[in-house]
Amino acid sequence: MAQASSSSWSASHDPTWSSAFAASGLIWPLFLLVAIFNVALPKGGIMVYGLPVTWGYMLIALVGALASISVIRRRDLQIAPIVQTFGLFLPLAVIVYYKAVQYNLSAAGWIPFAVIFGLFPILILAAIGPQLERIRTVDIARAIRPMVRFAVAWGLMNFVLFLLTREIIEIPYVTVNIGDVGEILSKNNLRSGGLMKLVSTYNNGNVFGACMVMLMPLYLYFEHRKIWRALFIVALILTLSRTAWFSMSAAFIMMALAGQIRLNRTGVWVSVAAAVCVLLVLLPLMGWSSANLIDDRLGGRLVYLQDLKISFFGAERIVIPEVVYFGLLQSFGLFGFVLSLCALGFGAAFGIGHWQQLGRLRQAAVVGVLSYLAVCAMDGAMLYPPVFPIFLFLNALIYRRGYVPAADRSTDIAQRFGKRAPGLTPVHLR
Repeated sequence: MAQASSSSWSASHDPTWSSAFAASGLIWPLFLLVAIFNVALPKGGIMVYGLPVTWGYMLIALVGALASISVIRRRDLQIAPIVQTFGLFLPLAVIVYYKAVQYNLSAAGWIPFAVIFGLFPILILAAIGPQLERIRTVDIARAIRPMVRFAVAWGLMNFVLFLLTREIIEIPYVTVNIGDVGEILSKNNLRSGGLMKLVSTYNNGNVFGACMVMLMPLYLYFEHRKIWRALFIVALILTLSRTAWFSMSAAFIMMALAGQIRLNRTGVWVSVAAAVCVLLVLLPLMGWSSANLIDDRLGGRLVYLQDLKISFFGAERIVIPEVVYFGLLQSFGLFGFVLSLCALGFGAAFGIGHWQQLGRLRQAAVVGVLSYLAVCAMDGAMLYPPVFPIFLFLNALIYRRGYVPAADRSTDIAQRFGKRAPGLTPVHLR
């Protein structure tokens, strides 16, 4: 597996769970729960009026509400996420609501878009984001790393199990929404040659691929065990998704440009060669040749471009298919398309503009956001849990200035609002 730079974490630096709670208080177990049900078990949940509602989304709402109270009480505001939330994402949500009223759209035709463009940015960027400064970087690693490991291990287990038995393990309400039990194999997850896409607990190979590609720079920064790095890459290859393969390659290139992967190490090229060998073994099993890697029809998605009708304010219906940019242009028109590009790219632009001031964690988050923007050109799976919350979480990490101990937060806040708070220690950023 490609080796991350020497600044990645080592096991000897991991604190105990109790020290994480002592350092961050209640925000730590709440963040851990959000990570469990949005990274490890993102699909568990119920159906409400025909719409899937996941435990992860419920936890985001709960934690976001509690975080909002903290932000209001402490006046702990940051300009950049506020601009991205209220100046860019929220106008998109207003457009969605306007179309819903004007064209009498069904609930399923507008509520999911209002949630991802309106509610989630407020909860994650404006409310939960500032709370990340109360969690040490190593504790963020302690929450994210085992969840990704679980998703990888569960996916590999079910992939092998399907090869042997033609069955997979599903746990209703936990690894699969109760409304989707028994339907995973029918959701475009089968390939020729008797293979199934590696879907893990995401229940879709493309969704798993999009999320893991986003998290790849962050995970490889946190992960110190070579075997888990290797299994992570193998899991992405076994999604049998060209979107995952090409976006993983794009993320790899960006990580190299960012200095997270050192190309002068022999292990990097051995890992790349091993990945290519695995791919070459899979292609004939799928009945593919190297020509199938480049599909001039974009896997049937070219029809979106052929049917694209450009207007200033967009179509009556809101539809965002696999190729996210086509959907944004068709649904929101030229005005909404430019607005949505600014909303999606604002965090990455902020990070690039402040690159020299960012630590390795925030730089990895920038690369993760850019990786998803690349995924959106092929299959962004924007509406499927937990894609967009993970994207917003990475944006929130870009704005995280460091770890601020609870005893020092009043000093930091007072300084930002022009007040003095004598007798307290300076802000500690870790």
